[in-house]
Amino acid sequence: MINKELIDYFHRLPEKIIATVHKDPDYDAIGSLLAMGTLINALGKEVTLYSPDINTKQFKHLPGVKKIQRTPKSEYDLAIFLDCSDQNRIAEPTNFPNTKKIINIDHHQDNTQFGNMNLVLKISSVGEILFNLYKALNVPLTKESAINIYAAICFDTGNFKFSNTSPDTFLAASELLKMNINTTKISEWIFEEKPKNYFEDIKQGLNNMYLDSDYPFMIVQIPHHPHISGESTINFFRQLENIELIIVCKEVQKSEYRISFRSKQYINVAEIAHAFNGGGHVRASGATYQAPFSSLKEKIIPLARKAFE
Repeated sequence: MINKELIDYFHRLPEKIIATVHKDPDYDAIGSLLAMGTLINALGKEVTLYSPDINTKQFKHLPGVKKIQRTPKSEYDLAIFLDCSDQNRIAEPTNFPNTKKIINIDHHQDNTQFGNMNLVLKISSVGEILFNLYKALNVPLTKESAINIYAAICFDTGNFKFSNTSPDTFLAASELLKMNINTTKISEWIFEEKPKNYFEDIKQGLNNMYLDSDYPFMIVQIPHHPHISGESTINFFRQLENIELIIVCKEVQKSEYRISFRSKQYINVAEIAHAFNGGGHVRASGATYQAPFSSLKEKIIPLARKAFE
């Protein structure tokens, strides 16, 4: 699963290392980033953990989150990209420092293999890749790293409910539970501790729902408002019965939409996301698109209908 070249390289890491994640990071990204920091420290090296647009409040319970920085140095020997299908998926890519080498660690099907070394696996989450990397490097898990890895896996599997959950995912979770972590609390942090603004987003979305008359898909518009939340609402809307495809368009600033695509059983949403210069997984993808919502909707509806044909 993890080749010898990469294992050998981790045992001779350079001095100046930076690790980063995709923009608008989620629990898989941040949990994996923190676990990578603990791993590198255990190998005797220091690392800059970098996420310039992190919402620290959202991840306040994850151990070590305060170590994540918003401003890097100008140059590094090694950059580790986590949960990024493309090098430009990070926040502020033009401001990213110069690096001599890149390690790309990801699980997206459309990863562009942009690293000098690529660890891209068909697996539930980057958190599960980190679990396997600890094992391959014979680095013992700590309670801190177990919490962060479990949070990453838990988020990207929808609390072990999504189709990306495999027998190996459950085996990894069972090993992490041996570290005496409180899985009930971790699940609460991720899925049940929502800020008040999250419910305002849902209210806006419920007032702006399009249900197609011919095919089982919905488009939810969340217009920009003063109290817009940084959290995704798509798992709320996917609960609607008899819907296969869910598309949430959240206006983050005037006429700029963050689009989330989810399917339940058979639609490949990554193909739809590509039409908006986005991407991701077969069942979960995203994109950012600049246009008035009327234009965006006109483009989405034919693409969604075609996906069912």
